[in-house]
Amino acid sequence: MEQYIYEDEYRGQKRKLLILSVEDGSGYRVFCESKFIGLISPLVNDEAIIWQTDYNILKPIARKIGERIEKSN
Repeated sequence: MEQYIYEDEYRGQKRKLLILSVEDGSGYRVFCESKFIGLISPLVNDEAIIWQTDYNILKPIARKIGERIEKSN
């Protein structure tokens, strides 16, 4: 299982998100302060990877989290 840390600022507060890979490799679970806040998954489109989520809280930062994951690999 791969894990990553993504740090940002949300509503004026700094936060650390823990990102864990899903066992089947289909995406990544995102946690904030030990609480599950959503799932992001990569969609490969020709040469680009598009990061998507159905969770509203993650929609503004899904691409940034995905880029962080890509840099680590």
